[in-house]
Amino acid sequence: MSPQPPSVSRRLARVLLAAVLAAASCVAAVGVALTAAVVTASPAAAATTHDNTVFAFGSATFHGSTESIALPHPLAAMAATANGAGYWMVAQNGAVFSFNAPYHGGIAGFPLAYPVVGITATPTGGGYWIVTSDGSVFPFGDAHWYGAMTHKHLNAPIKALIPGPGGKGYWLYAGDGGVFGFGGVKFYGSTGSMRLNRPIVSMASTPSGKGYWLVAADGGIFGYGDARYHGSTASIRLAAPIVGMARTGSGRGYWLAGADGGVFGFGDAKFKGSAAGFVPYGSHITQLVGMPDGAGYRMLALRNIPDVVLMHPGWTGPAVIDVQRRLASMGYWLNGINGVFDADMQQAVYAFQKVNNLPRTGNVDAATQAAFRTAFRPRPRSTTGTLFEINKTKQVLMYVINGTVVYVWNTSTGNEHPFVTQGQHEIAHTPEGLFHVLSQINALDIAPLGTLWRPKFFTNTGVAVHGDPPSNVPPYPASHGCARISNAAINFIWAAGIMPLGTTVWVYV
Repeated sequence: MSPQPPSVSRRLARVLLAAVLAAASCVAAVGVALTAAVVTASPAAAATTHDNTVFAFGSATFHGSTESIALPHPLAAMAATANGAGYWMVAQNGAVFSFNAPYHGGIAGFPLAYPVVGITATPTGGGYWIVTSDGSVFPFGDAHWYGAMTHKHLNAPIKALIPGPGGKGYWLYAGDGGVFGFGGVKFYGSTGSMRLNRPIVSMASTPSGKGYWLVAADGGIFGYGDARYHGSTASIRLAAPIVGMARTGSGRGYWLAGADGGVFGFGDAKFKGSAAGFVPYGSHITQLVGMPDGAGYRMLALRNIPDVVLMHPGWTGPAVIDVQRRLASMGYWLNGINGVFDADMQQAVYAFQKVNNLPRTGNVDAATQAAFRTAFRPRPRSTTGTLFEINKTKQVLMYVINGTVVYVWNTSTGNEHPFVTQGQHEIAHTPEGLFHVLSQINALDIAPLGTLWRPKFFTNTGVAVHGDPPSNVPPYPASHGCARISNAAINFIWAAGIMPLGTTVWVYV
């Protein structure tokens, strides 16, 4: 979902309920302005502060980082101010951290369908754009919205946003080298149709804005428009893959940075320093950010994200809390983050496995562990409005606001088997279509086919979303037609007031 200018605050206000509800499951930083003593621009000096996530070289200065902050979500990217004297960092959940730079806003608490991957300053430094991997664009300050890739087919995730001349437009580029222009920028070419040896990892525009370079992880350079080729590392045996690119002020050269902190200069790009040998253990360089004057650069080092621990129901402790937080951050509802792998947490694991097309074991097994490396909030079928979706194929129930999933629950719908009730032969079928909550019972309803806890009926034939003990909500269709969820889940829905009479329920396969 991408906002239309200049209505970011209004759109965020419309999903305030979602943000409040999400806060019950997962803590998110909203935005922090931080300051630190400026240290000399060398890795050794930065290391003495125990603050090694930012390395500054040449005319770049160090103003601090989030190294000492316990972040609920990993950092994604950084951007320099217009004069290069400060910088912003953004986390995958959209929280923005300012260092010697004005804070213009963030999207932490907004239930994103895809993670934030980049932040880019406007040429004036009076604002910035935040972009997610599906190509959604969120402008803040004096940044304008010119378009986005939201709800469009992408062959590879979006990597970042590059502003055009004067900030009158921008390009988005993807991991396959696809380039997408919005506003007053032109398309000069891309590697989107090429068979690359390694994915595209960075992009830089020329000073005129009439061209750009793309660089691949092996250091291969692809120039378009007035972007001239000055050399590459494609023929060099690299110790680590290339992760970033920055051009000089003249545009007659550029630097490439490796994940190990190594820096390679081409054209008039003079070597200013390297973080090789200084990157903390368990971290890697992810970005190279050039100074506006072209006389220096900063490097961002991020921690490697560890795998979740293999586990099953009955586990307790910090490793369980880690999994619970990751599930909650993607919208999978939990009955509290309590460090206990109980039956309610297993319901969330079932839902995660269903959405990610995994075997529905209910355990955090090897396949589930691997999925956590790349999985993010699921996408619904609807794009506007507030409603509940029942995906019969996935067997999940989703609470959706304006095309963004707020919560996901494991559900069990009709098993399509024949049965007899009160002398009538029926099929255990959950009907597809658009419905509305017609009636509800805030108690245990004793029906001919069994008991329904606090049901929300959405057909006049008695089909409802209702609670059951977790043992009666398996990861496969098992009901007579209703959508079963756990008792704790339906209790939450009632307490939060998110499924009142009249609520739309969309059932589909």
